[in-house]
Amino acid sequence: MTAEALPMPRLVPTPPPTGQVEARLLRLVDRIKADDALAFEELYRLTRDDVARTLFHLTGRQNDLDDLVQETYVRLLRAVPSFRGESQFRTFLYRVCGNVALMHLRWWRRRREDLSDEVPEQIFTGADPERAAQQAQATKLVHRALETLSAKKRVVFVYHELCGMGPEEIAQAVGISYNTVRSRLHSARLDFTKAMKTLVQDAEVTS
Repeated sequence: MTAEALPMPRLVPTPPPTGQVEARLLRLVDRIKADDALAFEELYRLTRDDVARTLFHLTGRQNDLDDLVQETYVRLLRAVPSFRGESQFRTFLYRVCGNVALMHLRWWRRRREDLSDEVPEQIFTGADPERAAQQAQATKLVHRALETLSAKKRVVFVYHELCGMGPEEIAQAVGISYNTVRSRLHSARLDFTKAMKTLVQDAEVTS
């Protein structure tokens, strides 16, 4: 596997919600605003996997994932009364995820910990163990490359490349301008590609 041949992988891509799913979430938001505790439990069940995947891509910290998910939903519960439906609920939810992830990334990097070797658990279908091993290796390299991005670039990059969000939706979720999103995304892609090439070359030397 060479750096030139390595595609831009989408690690467990998150499809955008359908109209029916979005409408269901909005109904749950209305019930939560009316102090319906069961509605929040249902919202948690519907969105928890997506939130966990997104937080992992944003932070790369499997060991801290449960705490990050819990913090996200604590903040979400506090923030729901301010949701006015001016954007999709997914955008609103990702804004909360991004805030939690940014706070965690800044804290973690201040501690100067080593880069994580953890890889998200995935089920590789098919009967080709060699291909599965290559996919696992590519996943590990991607997360190492993500670790090299600044926190702000990483959020924009993950939302676009792994969550399928467009620049306008990212701008709403992150609270920055459209042009700033485009600038950060362009810079993040350059940094990511450079990091991937270095990591692949190092892996080839040591293999």
